[in-house]
Amino acid sequence: MKTFQVANVKCQNCVNLIKNALEDEFGSIEINLNTEPKTLSINLSDERLAEFKQALKELNFNILKEL
Repeated sequence: MKTFQVANVKCQNCVNLIKNALEDEFGSIEINLNTEPKTLSINLSDERLAEFKQALKELNFNILKEL
């Protein structure tokens, strides 16, 4: 499981956008709205990490830091 701090996630609509756009391709995504900055967790192989980061960036959500 990889966990990231993500910029621009502000509300449940952001969570829904990320999940609807990326879960079919990358698998289950958990987003914690109770942290600041918000955290996103996903079970992802290292080989798919760059692809996932790019897909997230295209939705205007940037990874700030890997935890």
